[in-house]
Amino acid sequence: MAIWKNLTKFALMKRLFTKGLCWAPLLIGFYTTIQMSACANIVPPTGGPRDSIAPYLLVAKPKDSALNVQPKEIWVGFSEYINISSIQENLIVSPSLKNMPLIDAKLNVLKISIKDTLAANTTYSMQFGNAIKDVNEGNTAKNFTYVFSTGDHLDTGKLKGTVKLAETGKVDSSLIVVLHPTGSDSAIFKNKPLYYTKINGKGYFEFKFLPYTNFNVFVLPNDYNKKYDDSTKLFAFFNEAIHINGATDTISLYAFEAAKKIEKKKSSGTIVKNNKKNSALLKYTRSLEGSEQDLLHELALSFETPVNLNDSFPIQLCDTLNKPLSDFSVSIDSANSQRVIINNEWASKAKYHLIVPQHSIKDSLGNFLLKSDTIVFKAKSKEVYGSCIIRLNGYQNWNHPILLLTQDDKIKFSYPITQNLLNIEQLPAGDFQLKILEDENNNGRWDTGKYGTYKLQPEKVTLQSQKLNIKASWDNELNLIINK
Repeated sequence: MAIWKNLTKFALMKRLFTKGLCWAPLLIGFYTTIQMSACANIVPPTGGPRDSIAPYLLVAKPKDSALNVQPKEIWVGFSEYINISSIQENLIVSPSLKNMPLIDAKLNVLKISIKDTLAANTTYSMQFGNAIKDVNEGNTAKNFTYVFSTGDHLDTGKLKGTVKLAETGKVDSSLIVVLHPTGSDSAIFKNKPLYYTKINGKGYFEFKFLPYTNFNVFVLPNDYNKKYDDSTKLFAFFNEAIHINGATDTISLYAFEAAKKIEKKKSSGTIVKNNKKNSALLKYTRSLEGSEQDLLHELALSFETPVNLNDSFPIQLCDTLNKPLSDFSVSIDSANSQRVIINNEWASKAKYHLIVPQHSIKDSLGNFLLKSDTIVFKAKSKEVYGSCIIRLNGYQNWNHPILLLTQDDKIKFSYPITQNLLNIEQLPAGDFQLKILEDENNNGRWDTGKYGTYKLQPEKVTLQSQKLNIKASWDNELNLIINK
């Protein structure tokens, strides 16, 4: 309790001095009684501008950046009264401890209790993120860090870089970057990391106070395990070990899911059962916009379970007299067996009937539709679309680049880039985010990565700063310099 009182007195004295209210301290010793002489004509404060200054360090025991210490308790005095919040989410101790320190705050003093035995000749840092705030205004002591060493020097190695999602080019600030000592490629599967740090909203990360040695670098979700124990987790790795030295290395990492997570379907009442054999009934949704079909996409029927087509009862695309058309096709989506795809060259404003016989579609249990169905719809007018000419520069620096036009992170259109002029005859009106896929294997789609024997990196998608705005019934133009 004596340390609590003396740190608080010392910090309060400093605060009064810096505020200009009075000063006459007599500091006999840092941890002895602090005496203050009286000030004449003390006038109560009359107020002033809002306090916008965050709490800052005044004094600590052991002092910040102390050497040759093995503290069990650390006391940190701040310039004003503080609160701590979400400490478990914010505090990062490097290198990691088996047990997280106990943190307590009283008035303007922070008490840190360490339960673990500290390693010899090691630099420890404690990053508090946004956990420390002043009491009155809530000003945050952003990224406050306390450092000490159990040896005779502080490690000064640094590492910084960026992390982006390989498939979208965006940032996920919930991820962390972790470091493992070299020598075992399996450490990421079995062990918690020695060092980790968070990624900010712009995708940047930075390590400080690292020892001069070699590390393997990975990216993981910030969960309890901090291990790569599930191939559906977002994950990234750097191909080579990083040697930490006095210079600041900068690297780029691209996170991917090696396998897509399969979500369990919730029962939604779309499958109806009765007591007869093969009597469960399939229901579906249509990709129509109201009763209109987009000229640029196929018509899709989506089911909750994988289905097959029954050639004995074919689906027919017809005119308004129910006369079958000749150039359409019906198939199961190769990427999703729960979707039936109807491909056709849709004519502007044309009306169609899609006849779906009761037994035309079955699932693996032989379940079928309640009854035959006729879907009546028409194609959109070509007047709601616009054309576009895109002039491209810089594509020569890419390996098989593909221009992706996306909305809400979903790819709406894609165009391989083979020359500096791209002429698109029809696009729906609206804004598109532009991305470039570097299609390494030239198969026309994004491919994920795999960490293992071959350490296969994912293909990269890069966001472009420009957007494409399409106006209906308009010849739109865009000059685009594509940058990595």
